[in-house]
Amino acid sequence: MDASTVYSGLLARYSSKAQLLKQQLGWLSLLRLLLFCGFIFLGYKSLVTGAAGFIIGTLVLLVVFLLMIRVYDQMQQRTAFYKALVKLNSDEISFLEGNPSVYSTGKEYTDPHHPYSYDLDMFGEGGLFPYVNRCSTSFGKEALAQSLLHPNTTSIEERQKAIAELKDKLEFRQHLQAHGSLLDTREKEMQQLKAWLETAPAFKNKTLYYFLMLLPLASTSCLVYFFITEQEQALNIFYDLFILNLLVAVSFARKISAHLSVSTSVTKILQQFAGQLKQLEGQSFQSPLLQQLQEGLKTGNDTASGSIRKLASLFNYLETIVNLLVSMLLNGLFLFHLHVLFRLEKWKQQNGQKILPWLKLLGEAEALNSFANLAYNNPGFCTPAVSSNETLEAENMGHLLIRAHKRINNSISFAEQRFVILTGSNMSGKSTFLRTLGINLVLARSGSVVCADRFAFYPYRVHVSMRITDSLQDSESFFYAELKRLQSIIHELEAGEKTFIILDEILRGTNSNDKHNGTIGLIRKLVAAKACGIIATHDLTVSQLAEADPSYISNKCFESEIINDELVFDYKLKDGVCTKLSASFLMKKMGIIN
Repeated sequence: MDASTVYSGLLARYSSKAQLLKQQLGWLSLLRLLLFCGFIFLGYKSLVTGAAGFIIGTLVLLVVFLLMIRVYDQMQQRTAFYKALVKLNSDEISFLEGNPSVYSTGKEYTDPHHPYSYDLDMFGEGGLFPYVNRCSTSFGKEALAQSLLHPNTTSIEERQKAIAELKDKLEFRQHLQAHGSLLDTREKEMQQLKAWLETAPAFKNKTLYYFLMLLPLASTSCLVYFFITEQEQALNIFYDLFILNLLVAVSFARKISAHLSVSTSVTKILQQFAGQLKQLEGQSFQSPLLQQLQEGLKTGNDTASGSIRKLASLFNYLETIVNLLVSMLLNGLFLFHLHVLFRLEKWKQQNGQKILPWLKLLGEAEALNSFANLAYNNPGFCTPAVSSNETLEAENMGHLLIRAHKRINNSISFAEQRFVILTGSNMSGKSTFLRTLGINLVLARSGSVVCADRFAFYPYRVHVSMRITDSLQDSESFFYAELKRLQSIIHELEAGEKTFIILDEILRGTNSNDKHNGTIGLIRKLVAAKACGIIATHDLTVSQLAEADPSYISNKCFESEIINDELVFDYKLKDGVCTKLSASFLMKKMGIIN
């Protein structure tokens, strides 16, 4: 069964569930209203008659009403969760139909100075990142971006195993993503959480807290004693202690307010993180990398999700202070918000150093989830074989951003001749092929599947020069920027780095003779450094270098044909040098020249 059919089935199933929950929410809303009306009615009767039955009934309805609020909130969360699953599957169906990705484009990671990401169009609309990205949190997007930009090439095979295992865990992957998509984690909220973790403790002396807790103990004791003995003096003492408790609570108002400014921003986000972490903790994994992620979420007798849920609950309790009547009762009787404040400080002391590493692990899981989704959506893609020998071989390799029915696949090997000179007329497919090679190598280094029938590679560093930009800020011309890029490649090779090089029509900012000499000189230097890579050029004379060193350099080309006075491309890679040019023909065809 193909992915689109599976998603359609899940869409129908989750839509039905979401609709049912929506109806149940409506009935619960009505029941909650009836309970509240009953509470008001019995409360009024209790005040008027003082009958024990009415008083007991009022208290029972109050308890049931409060429980109903909690049940309603839980059902509201479940409804939102299933709605998220509906949207998720709808988006996947739309994506497989060829519509643009709805996920983050990662444009903030665009860096013209990176060795390959800018040249390969990895970020931004229509780039590799939005094609792969299925992350819900900022941590996930960061982990995915770093997997593509700076992968740990020593753990490629571990990542491959993790991705292969996650590929078949569709329900887990979707639930992890759905929990994360309930809210958008913005940088502002995360900065507030980080700032709170670094704040000074509200109770520098724990003895003060335990001493203050004697006050609510005394006040409640007086109240209980009054109910038992009906002695008015006990009630008077209770009133005095009630006022004293309120004054103590007011003295901590600034510290409570500082915590409150954080809680209103991060409570729901923490609940979201807890939901995702619980999904991750509850799975049974076989791959060592996923087991390692789970191990990092353990904390004593508790779990990461449990600890974060406790923090969210404490922040939730703190927010009750905004209700003046509730706040007066809770603090006058129990110094409730001081107790919450102390619990928050205790949580921070025990788990403050753990929460960001937990969220980083969650981000790594989301990144692996994204690669697994890519594998699931494209069952024809292969898992690359990592080689200890310096090589790169691809069979029927295509560009994954081109839809399958339009994609032209090609095979290439650098096993024997390690440097390729690629020639071809304009629009014949040279640049697309270079990007195809680069994108698949980047994915392979990340542990992902690639768009090929077979792909074997050494985990080279990758350096690409295809899209050079000038810089007005640095007073740097296009030509000089390109020279600096080429210089950095040479420096890498001279430092002994195993680097795969992809170059497209270098030295475009100079005259033909200078460009020819520079291209020849660069290729000779790259070959002398035993570099592995490919260069595309329109200068056919450059291909003569293969005749001088046929054991190391090979010529490949893309050809065009003129059929019925139309220029036709087959986009198939061939051995040898291009023999047919297209620029003059196209200029005549368009009436630019005679």
